[in-house]
Amino acid sequence: MMYARVLRKRPAAALVRLREQRWASRARSSSPIGMMGSDVPWDTFDAPMSEKHTHGSGRKAAMAIHQAKMPRDKDALEPSFYSEEVDRYAAMDQQPVTIQSLLKISQPPLTREQLLENAQFLCHERPIRYAKRVKLFQQLPFIVNLNPYINSVYRLYYANFEESRQFPLVETLSDERAFIGMLTRQSQLLRDIMPQIARGFYECRNYFCPAKSCQFLDQLIKMRIGLRLLTSQHIALFEQFYGSSKGGRFQGIVDNRLPLAELVRACAQGVQSMCEMTFGMTPPFVVDGQIDTVFRYIPGHLDYMLNELLKNAFHASIRAAQSQDRECPVVAVTISKGNGRVAIRIRDCGGGIPAEIHSKIFEYSFTTEHHSSEESSDGSLHIADNPVSGLGFGLPMTKIYAEYFGGSLNLISMEGHGCDAFLELPSIKISQTPIVQI
Repeated sequence: MMYARVLRKRPAAALVRLREQRWASRARSSSPIGMMGSDVPWDTFDAPMSEKHTHGSGRKAAMAIHQAKMPRDKDALEPSFYSEEVDRYAAMDQQPVTIQSLLKISQPPLTREQLLENAQFLCHERPIRYAKRVKLFQQLPFIVNLNPYINSVYRLYYANFEESRQFPLVETLSDERAFIGMLTRQSQLLRDIMPQIARGFYECRNYFCPAKSCQFLDQLIKMRIGLRLLTSQHIALFEQFYGSSKGGRFQGIVDNRLPLAELVRACAQGVQSMCEMTFGMTPPFVVDGQIDTVFRYIPGHLDYMLNELLKNAFHASIRAAQSQDRECPVVAVTISKGNGRVAIRIRDCGGGIPAEIHSKIFEYSFTTEHHSSEESSDGSLHIADNPVSGLGFGLPMTKIYAEYFGGSLNLISMEGHGCDAFLELPSIKISQTPIVQI
């Protein structure tokens, strides 16, 4: 590897300084908000707008001031690495929220008072949760924070924290519309951060131990799931309040009658399209078992888990077909339903998982994919985007998603033959025990 050759040519301290300089340069040029850790304070904003709550025309003026103060050109902003406001909010306790309480709020008919009350809760809660995420990044080793991929994600969280803490308290439906606009914009900005995190941690893998990396990523992903749930649920409630779907199949983002086989087929067809574009071939699939199963769950979560597991199964099947010069074996998805739970088995005949790496399959950044391009001299990774295989975050993230509401994910491999992935999930109920806290 080129990285090994560089190590032999340069002393370790010199290599670290070189990486710091290059990553700092890349962070300044690629980050939307400049260099993290700068001495220039984030002084574009005044005191929190929550301290200036007014009514009537005063509230309209406060909202206008807030919108005027939001940065037009984020390149001009420099967040200070240490902030008293971040420390103050991060020290506050998160309010305990359960999926059961979210379902109760969303029970039809949804009233104006319920919608505004939930918005006010989010006005208070979101800055606290963002501040805790910012502090999580600040606890990373300094050289890791210099990495441009990690650095850019840090800035997005910092910017969202500042905007959220200064947003006026929602008291009217007009305020609510502006609040929904902010939630939607922030959600879009953070939608695709995990590939950035994966690349950043891959580049920084030599700077801290796997246990510390795993602890950070577990916390970050769980925090991310929790805040996305709260945000997505409120946006969905707003749309249902103004739309024609009140009291329908959905309660916010929860589908009360999710047709499991239909979602499996849609995900499998999507993965087939990815394989055709990437490899020029794709395995066939079948869905069997209790294919009429419906249950209550969040479609977005299940969609993510199915896609990751199907990508692994399809990719393994393609590699087996290519190595043996034969047709792709069938991927079989079997559905079953028990007492308040559903199970999905995804079976492939792609050769299984070698015994020597089986214990590593749920580790972050572990992947069986061999990247064809080499690292540059500063340790950065340049790879072509491959929608079917990545940098080893798919399985560990899928496991966290499965366990978030009390489910499980297990893989059983028959080396030389294939692999079975067992995904077991509970149907989300208002009376569900144990209580799942977000």
